[in-house]
Amino acid sequence: MTVQAKVCGVMSPRDARVVDGAGADYLGVILSPGFSRSVRPGRAKQVYEASGARRVGVFVDAASEQVAALAGELGLDVIQLSGSEPPWTVAEIASEGPWRVWKTVHVRSGLSVEGAARRYAEVADGILIDAWDPSRPGGTGRTFAWAGTGAAVRGAIGAATFIAAGGMTPENAGAAIGALRPDVLDASSGVESEPGSKDAERTRAFVAAIRAAGAGPGNPS
Repeated sequence: MTVQAKVCGVMSPRDARVVDGAGADYLGVILSPGFSRSVRPGRAKQVYEASGARRVGVFVDAASEQVAALAGELGLDVIQLSGSEPPWTVAEIASEGPWRVWKTVHVRSGLSVEGAARRYAEVADGILIDAWDPSRPGGTGRTFAWAGTGAAVRGAIGAATFIAAGGMTPENAGAAIGALRPDVLDASSGVESEPGSKDAERTRAFVAAIRAAGAGPGNPS
């Protein structure tokens, strides 16, 4: 099994070089304003250019035309939609450029993760499963119950890319891969020395833990 590594919430060229040096496959930048790790477009361009990892731009309930324009300007490989975007918005954004689209589904009480994943997999290239926090769309350090979730999501989304996030760290990466069997494992706060600052040693350890759990560089998802 090949699992790829994504590091999200990258805010500076220095941290982008940390991600690059660790060998991560994807680098994520929060492009919607108003969040603790949000990055302005001009700064985001500098961040992306400091790394050779595939470029993921994270948006939260942004207008489709704004998402597409910024994705084109920044040369995004992946658009990650982490708000309450309905399936038709996901489909619209997917149709507007060569990028892949990942839709975040948050695990929370009263929501059928399997049902939501199936619904979005009809229009998205990938489904990202994350823990729920009412105040933040990600990067919270919270985990969710892994038991049964991976099998349910995989059964619902078929060939779509399965990305697992939510409290991922170097210490639990191997266990998360064993329990969830994702295509991509995603960390943000779990590889930081302080909020918004990636720790070089922890970032390298996170990627190394993924590789040790049966991962490899593989092909782009």
